[in-house]
Amino acid sequence: MFQAMWKSVVVLLVATAVLVATGCGGKKHAAQTFSVLVDGHNNAANESFIAYFPKVVRVHQGDSVVFDQVGVGEPHTVTLGTLVDPVLNAFEKLTPQQQQNPPKALLAADRKLPFLLPQGPGDATQSAANPCFLDAGAPGKTQCAKRSQPAFTGKQSFYNSGWLNRNQKFTVQIAKGTAPGTYHFMCLLHREGMTGKIVVVPDKTAVPSPSTQTAAGNSQLASVESKLQPAVVALRKGQPPIPGVKIPGANPVLAGSGSPSVMEAEIDEFGPKSAHIPVGGSVTWYMLGVHSITFNSTPANNDIRKVAPDGTVHLNPPALTPKGGPGEGKAAKPKGKSPVNFEVVTNATWNGKGFFNSGVFANSSPPSLIEGYKLTFTHAGTYKYICTVHDDMKGTIVVG
Repeated sequence: MFQAMWKSVVVLLVATAVLVATGCGGKKHAAQTFSVLVDGHNNAANESFIAYFPKVVRVHQGDSVVFDQVGVGEPHTVTLGTLVDPVLNAFEKLTPQQQQNPPKALLAADRKLPFLLPQGPGDATQSAANPCFLDAGAPGKTQCAKRSQPAFTGKQSFYNSGWLNRNQKFTVQIAKGTAPGTYHFMCLLHREGMTGKIVVVPDKTAVPSPSTQTAAGNSQLASVESKLQPAVVALRKGQPPIPGVKIPGANPVLAGSGSPSVMEAEIDEFGPKSAHIPVGGSVTWYMLGVHSITFNSTPANNDIRKVAPDGTVHLNPPALTPKGGPGEGKAAKPKGKSPVNFEVVTNATWNGKGFFNSGVFANSSPPSLIEGYKLTFTHAGTYKYICTVHDDMKGTIVVG
């Protein structure tokens, strides 16, 4: 968290300096449309980015900002409003040490904003998972009253996109008369770890063009991708991102990876992508991130996000919960003083028939605890599997 927040501050200072240097003028401007990536997409690797690109966008009254969810399935929202601004203003003023343990007043203010996903069993919080636009007051947990999306005035208390689907766009039109100033936005899952700003400037002050600001965001994204690349290379060889660390057991596979120095992104791939074992052999997946090991999925159970017939967005239980065997077990206290601890928390057996799902593992906290899911295969065959959280996170096990 410390590294992510510090990097965000550095990026913000650099971006602001560039934007101020390029934005000056003395005339009114026609309405423009600006783009912000929610998450990111790397054509060369399946990755999730806990960030918006660019992190800061400068606009005028009457302009529009199009938020484009281009990730690989990691859940996100775009949420603005007068409930958001004081939380993020206060958080930015904390020292890095204080951000690790925020004061009670800040935590209380944060709790007025719903969490997208439950802290345990249950459905997605409906006021967070679905569009919600409140002029005043705080949202509850239930779905907000349906209304047409208004222009953003900076005065609404809660202005929320809902849980964005992959490639879904959420357009925020800046209302005429919106006061110049800084308006924060955040993700209701990743909270203070995924934030950005819309800066509304006086109409007579020029801002960098949409293409210039898009290019700045793309440059920020490319920088993160570059920092992750060594971990991508290691993962595809079945190696962890920390040199010298040995994964225990026969036929280990990493479910996801990342870099200790890149807190705002993760790699959503299985490494190695394929494994060949004898009948009666086992594979152990070690979870570096929130993932599942899911065989023989269908459209009904291959995605944790589900849209109900009435259009509301929910969690999809078949994609989340174990099927065919036990799910995530309880981890014992790590043994010894090693900074990296691999521990098998679940053992399961499968005959290769029917839908089989480990359920989503969520308790790994690398490197102090990396949970393992061990599955023994009793019949020969070629078995393809996925992660139900992250699109295009796929692997193959050849048995026999």
